[in-house]
Amino acid sequence: APQAPTAAPTRLPATPLPVPTLPPTAAPAPTAAPTVPATQPAAPTAYPAPATPAPVATPGAPAGAYPAPGTGETSAVSKAWAADGVVSDGEYAANVKIGPMTIWWHNDAEFLYIAAEAPTKGWVSVGLDPEDKMKGANYIIAAFDGEAKIEDGFGTAPVGNAHPSDTTLGGRNDILAFAVVERDGRTLFEAKIPLNSGDAYDKPLQPGQEYPIIAAYGSADGFTTPHAFRGAGRIALQPAP
Repeated sequence: APQAPTAAPTRLPATPLPVPTLPPTAAPAPTAAPTVPATQPAAPTAYPAPATPAPVATPGAPAGAYPAPGTGETSAVSKAWAADGVVSDGEYAANVKIGPMTIWWHNDAEFLYIAAEAPTKGWVSVGLDPEDKMKGANYIIAAFDGEAKIEDGFGTAPVGNAHPSDTTLGGRNDILAFAVVERDGRTLFEAKIPLNSGDAYDKPLQPGQEYPIIAAYGSADGFTTPHAFRGAGRIALQPAP
């Protein structure tokens, strides 16, 4: 018997797949352009002048380098020299101040007569004709320690405790007469020495010539104690009479 026809399968309509919806993305904010100043600073036309440096203090110079204050004042000698510890009018022909010290002197053809005073109760000294600061100076060092004491010394080095007595070095004490006094907080000595003793530890001096000197004093009576003052100057000897 004939077969009944088979019914065609039923097709469902195609359903489109859902498309996911992405959230909207915000656009990036625009970057602000750098602000350019309307006016650029002008380039310098010249460097500023450097500041003037402050002056620098110069350390004190050694005694041999002190400026010489000159050869002092002169006067006529009208009185005989005496080793009495008193500087009398007319006793010395010249004087010079070196700091707080005063040096007096005069000479004849053979001898130098010299006095020195300082505001101290300690030692007082004068060095004649130094070669290098203290070195080579013919020293006269004096003090009053209950009694007068004086020494003929010689500078053996430019600085330091370097003025031993001539006798220690094998020479002689050529101070022929002297006086040392202390009064009113001041010490003064007077001394007489040969212009040319012939001693290797004295300096020969000639009338009419000029010589450097150094002067110093200390606060104690010991000749090897430190100085409280030192300075330098010059003396001009008188021509031989």
